[in-house]
Amino acid sequence: MHILKLFFRISINWVFIFSLLQSSQGDMRPHVVFIAGEPEYGSHWSLPKIADDLQERFNIKSTVIHSWRGGVDDYDIPGRVIPQYSEIPNLEIINDADLIVLFIRFRIPPPEQFEILQEYFDSGKPAIAFRTTSHAFWHDERKGWFVPFFGGHYKTHLGNAAGTTSMVPAEQLDHPILRGVPKSEYLGYGGVYLTQPLNETATPLMFGKTGDDPAQPLTWINEYKKGQKIFYTGLGSLENFLNEGFLNMVYNTIYWCLDREIPENGVLELEETVDTEWKYGKARSSNPKKISGDAYQKAAIPGPPKTKIPKNAKVLFDGNNLSKWRHWDLSADPKAIGIDTRAASTMGGPVFKDARWSIIDGTAEARPGFGDILTKEEFGNYRLHFDFLIPEEPDYVPDHFKGASGVYLSGRYEVQILDSYGQETSKTSNGAIFNQKAPIVNASKPANVWQSMDIEYRHFEGGNPKITAHLNGKKIHENVEIFSKTPFAFRQRFPHQTEPLFMSSERDAQKKFNMKKSDWGVQVRFQTTSGGWLITNAPINDEWNDNSTGLRLWGRNLVFMAGDNYGASEEQKITANDGEWHNAFLSSKDGVVRTYLDDELIAETKNVGSSDLNGHVLRIGESTKQFWVGASKLPKPLRGQLFDGQIANVRFFDYSLTETDIKRLGSGLKSSKKPVLEWEPKKSKRSKKVVRGPIRLQSDTSKIRFANIWIQPLAGK
Repeated sequence: MHILKLFFRISINWVFIFSLLQSSQGDMRPHVVFIAGEPEYGSHWSLPKIADDLQERFNIKSTVIHSWRGGVDDYDIPGRVIPQYSEIPNLEIINDADLIVLFIRFRIPPPEQFEILQEYFDSGKPAIAFRTTSHAFWHDERKGWFVPFFGGHYKTHLGNAAGTTSMVPAEQLDHPILRGVPKSEYLGYGGVYLTQPLNETATPLMFGKTGDDPAQPLTWINEYKKGQKIFYTGLGSLENFLNEGFLNMVYNTIYWCLDREIPENGVLELEETVDTEWKYGKARSSNPKKISGDAYQKAAIPGPPKTKIPKNAKVLFDGNNLSKWRHWDLSADPKAIGIDTRAASTMGGPVFKDARWSIIDGTAEARPGFGDILTKEEFGNYRLHFDFLIPEEPDYVPDHFKGASGVYLSGRYEVQILDSYGQETSKTSNGAIFNQKAPIVNASKPANVWQSMDIEYRHFEGGNPKITAHLNGKKIHENVEIFSKTPFAFRQRFPHQTEPLFMSSERDAQKKFNMKKSDWGVQVRFQTTSGGWLITNAPINDEWNDNSTGLRLWGRNLVFMAGDNYGASEEQKITANDGEWHNAFLSSKDGVVRTYLDDELIAETKNVGSSDLNGHVLRIGESTKQFWVGASKLPKPLRGQLFDGQIANVRFFDYSLTETDIKRLGSGLKSSKKPVLEWEPKKSKRSKKVVRGPIRLQSDTSKIRFANIWIQPLAGK
């Protein structure tokens, strides 16, 4: 085995030396330089495999540059390595390249290496980049490096374990890069990157979704210089590189960049059955005719309907311009996500202020990948009217992609738009209050037919918003009370809302609510479609530290955190943020905290840190005033650190809870011993003051058309 490893390393070095000798003798083959340097996704394994195959089968000279630590024992086994956070060795080789392929993350090269890269891109030569290259460099001043060259962003990413489902937009079905590539499939490990907004020079080829979360550009091409061929994909896990369709796309892209003709079914010419294991680019596949799908003919889109506008209504879109709207994306203010400040590319590329949607035949057409639109003005207690058309889409498009869009009231509460004609209603169907309330009836019309929506929205300080809605003239919601915001809505609370819901004294946090002591227990009854912190014991004014503890919703999972240590089950069966009421329990015994969701044990976490909690307080519904994301320090609590939803009661016990205790409490019975804290929220008085906020129209995966948008004030209660 060691001899084989040695042989493999020698052979790679010999290929490199041989390629240099050929270059000196006038080698006419195109030269592709691969640069591998990231610790998570195995680029040190996947890129050399493709490089070898290009030389062996495709008459393409290949060089691989590694940026990794010394002493790695096994070159040929996939896995994690610790990369070198310094220069990229031999980067000057790209001066001789016809194409560079980058798969790097958090490099710290010297200034002269940035000059080498700049000269390469300025030359107009092509480039390919995978996944983490969107945050290639660690320098604060270089975090935006990726954006002008590749035309998109990295802001953060969704959970890797949930994976990614891809979808090719209908207008890109004939793009040569996508020949022999599945038009939609589940691609396994790796959550989507939040990559919006794309530059105007970019063209999305593929969108991706993680679960039912908003879609993001997954794969696109860009022109840094006019006509320049630049490609990026947010994919790149080892599981992706073992996917035959993904591999075909990679080889197609290399051909496209080198101006080679791409065969009808892709460079790998995927056959109906190929049983050999993946090695050096050979792959298994389904029938390519099934991959390509049937021909798609876009239907002619009818013009928008005429509507009568009430005298006291304000027109938000009259078919001519979007002057009453501005650009908005998940990382724009007011923010909807927690930015990964270690890596976010926000500082790079243009800053978009004006709405970027297209005006076509008196309609506003969404532009997936280029951002949403948000009213410049804020409104409260109104009737909102708009007409919309969902375009016809190919059969391969998954149901949760078809016609996906939405309107966000006050930027926080989404009424879903989706192609749901003829389907059962659900909390995610057309007209649903997303993930909270299904429509009373399915009033949807077919795709390519204009539909109308009328929404009455009321919200007073001290109360929850209420929604009544009509779809195509039929009532689908009546005075529905909303208890939590939609995921990926504005993070911050309204100005009138106070936080935390409860905060103890420092003395009680140390003496009565000390989560670092051996035996204690907690019960929290909650309901949410979003998430945030349920209960914490952490510094009152300082940042989260090794002695901090807390229980939070992280996506769909319930997670107990002890300092930087946390326990979460990837196999958690119950979704914690499904809008239903749940009981969360913590039971601490002998330094181990067991986390239960309802009566299911979901995780065990070692409770590290000291029991000396000087300066700490117990909070309900909030974390510390400073909380980190990865290596980042955040100056104030973002919306994800504050709980969004309802907490009905919290109990803190000075003894560990048995499973019998948990079942008893979960069934509504009282505990055998009195808790040291029994908290319920105070009933707040609703004032007459109206809560105001902007209206957001979402651009998800479909080119939804909107027309006749107006808003009318509502009087009364």
